[in-house]
Amino acid sequence: HFVLGLSGADGRKRRERVGEVFKTLAEREAIDWGKVAVFLVEERFNVPEIDTNQHLVRSALVSTLKSRNIEYPEEQLLMPNVGLDSVIRCVTDYQTRLLNFFKTSGVEGPHLVALELGDDMSISGVFPEWYKEDPNNWADAISKSCKVLGTARGAANVQHHICVNLGIIRRARQIVVNTHESTDQAWRHVKNATDAESFARMPSPGAENRTNRSVPPSKASKSLSPAPSPALHPATLPTTPETYRRQTSFSPPNSPRRHFAPPVSPLSYVMKYKHITVVQLKVDEENYYSFIILGALGDLARKKTFPALFQLHLSGHMPASARIIGCDDPQFHGDVGSTGDMWEKRLVPYLEKETGWEQTDLRDFHSRIDYVPICISEPGSFRPLDAHIQALAKGRKQDNRICYLALPSKVFIPAIQRLREECWPSTGFSRVIVEKPFGRNREEACDLSRKLARYLEESQIYRIDHYLAKTLVLNILTLRFANREFGTLFHTYHVANVRITFQEDFGVEGRAGYFNDYGIIRDIMQNHLMQVLTLIAMEAPASLEAEDVRDEKVKVLKQIRPIRAEDCVIGQYEGYQDDPQIQTINKDRGYPSRCPTFAVAVLYLDNDRWSGVPFIMKAGKGLKNTQTTVRVQFKKVPSHSLFGEQPQNEMVIRIQPNEAIYYKMLAKMPGISQKAKDVRRTVLDLDLKKGVVGKRTPEAYEKLIYDVLQGQSHNFVRRDELEQAWRIFDPLLHQMENEEQWTPLRYPLKSGGPRAADELIMSKGFQKYTPTGVAVSGFSDDEVA
Repeated sequence: HFVLGLSGADGRKRRERVGEVFKTLAEREAIDWGKVAVFLVEERFNVPEIDTNQHLVRSALVSTLKSRNIEYPEEQLLMPNVGLDSVIRCVTDYQTRLLNFFKTSGVEGPHLVALELGDDMSISGVFPEWYKEDPNNWADAISKSCKVLGTARGAANVQHHICVNLGIIRRARQIVVNTHESTDQAWRHVKNATDAESFARMPSPGAENRTNRSVPPSKASKSLSPAPSPALHPATLPTTPETYRRQTSFSPPNSPRRHFAPPVSPLSYVMKYKHITVVQLKVDEENYYSFIILGALGDLARKKTFPALFQLHLSGHMPASARIIGCDDPQFHGDVGSTGDMWEKRLVPYLEKETGWEQTDLRDFHSRIDYVPICISEPGSFRPLDAHIQALAKGRKQDNRICYLALPSKVFIPAIQRLREECWPSTGFSRVIVEKPFGRNREEACDLSRKLARYLEESQIYRIDHYLAKTLVLNILTLRFANREFGTLFHTYHVANVRITFQEDFGVEGRAGYFNDYGIIRDIMQNHLMQVLTLIAMEAPASLEAEDVRDEKVKVLKQIRPIRAEDCVIGQYEGYQDDPQIQTINKDRGYPSRCPTFAVAVLYLDNDRWSGVPFIMKAGKGLKNTQTTVRVQFKKVPSHSLFGEQPQNEMVIRIQPNEAIYYKMLAKMPGISQKAKDVRRTVLDLDLKKGVVGKRTPEAYEKLIYDVLQGQSHNFVRRDELEQAWRIFDPLLHQMENEEQWTPLRYPLKSGGPRAADELIMSKGFQKYTPTGVAVSGFSDDEVA
């Protein structure tokens, strides 16, 4: 057998990359896997089964082979028995089986081992901090006899590993060391520590030379070069390697044994005696990326922005050189004075709530973050930030900067002015993410846009609306335009009404002060639900390019009439006035708040496709359940048709929670007869999660920040979109806030809203049905299928 030693990695991000390497290896047709025996160079002890390296090998390598109809023999796969009750027993057991494995395979050691270099300069479980704490550990690590080691690292959270010693690694004919972006610096340190000037570069067959020069291999290096194996040749590896070896003078036989201090990395020791092939993904050495968060210590940043960036880091979608710089005013956050303070006091509690990470991932993410105090009102306070970024970007041609304004809208302009005057790059791109609210009315929105235009081009402004990145919202365009039949189905000929409903079963606790200034219409309807409406109603864009999609959305907005007073009902849940923040506001103003926590509004489009079709928006807090849905109710067949009186068909898009698309249609129930009474409403469920079981769905902020990194703006609101949306709601809002008769109707908490809203919805042609299709009247608070 050709004996192959494989190693895993710590951290989700690194493990996913190793898994991709295993899959690529398994897809190589040039490899005769019947002649390949595989053992694990390193395993993790006392971790969940899904986090073990043997799970990684089985799920990536063995499963890929199985998909190619190759049944890999179990006897050719050797792994530590991590089910044993102690590290010592596991080490002893694996050493015995490994020696027998080599003997059965007819070899004294592996033909090829693939190792992972860690950012602490460890290789595959042999950690510098472990062997430096005890001379006996280093003696075991470099023993020429085949040994299995039980190693550990970490003071607070000890991680135990089962790994082979360097003696076994030295026996390998070929050694491949995988590095990645976060270990590039570790590899440089290893080379420097082993005297980089004495390296001889030996290009492998077909390998590229990073420095465009080569040094002829020495005679010693030729004598150590392995012979090609018929089962697995270096040419089958999925990356471009480079080969390194340190020139070493050997002591004559029988000379006294010399003792050396442990090196900074076990790789340094291996390189004294063996060639290694270093494999690394292409590193972008031209671009540097800074992600600046203004307001980094506030709720939005720690609850949404940083967790989204953490997930992008975990999934490998953040550029390797990207640095995250949190900025805030220390006079409002006296407890934070350093990066460590921000990490421990603001970020860790929220990052730990994320899924799919390990301590290694947190440590790697922490290493990307800096904290720089700023004061927006103080001239010159952004210059240290600029100097810090320039120092980080030194040596790169492109200094790319993204600034996220996690700030109140009233300080947007002063913050951007400071950025432009004191912290603007001379190379690369600059992009600014602006959070809602974008003003309180059309006048304020237009004024904000004009002021932004003084400092930024429209292409540099990313007005974020996280609803546009919801999985099912992103799917609306695909549903409508990738399925040709829906082109005619979404039309006034067939559609009776469209309902867009947002419901939350909780109130405004914790944000009553902010909410009272805006209300449900500004907070939800004018932005989130209006964006969903444009996607439902728009015509097919010329392409999926950002401007083509946004052009069609603007056309829809221009065709919507301003909302009439008789087409709107507002409400306020009972108990809203009891909130302490609201009581303070009421005391200051001298009258009870008239802020709506609930609204139903009916909109109409003046175009051929949607003429006469009511679009019914409903948004509320303190309702019976929490969900957001789009419900397209189709016209009813005539009562004298073939099957008589039957319920209307519906297409439902459930945006959240439990994303789904389902089509409520008519079908004959099983049975011997075939009559109209045998027709029942059934549900055609378009389960979008089948086929992606186990795959995590990106959160909205994660998707949107990734779009900004890529320069994709189609999921962001353009200036004319914003102004047209305000045009539709402005007259209604002006009436509500200036005419006393517009007092919100009270409705019980955990109900469906005011009864008058139900009556308005029914008057526009919406019909509620039971799950079996029986028409019902009354309160339409149940939107669940």
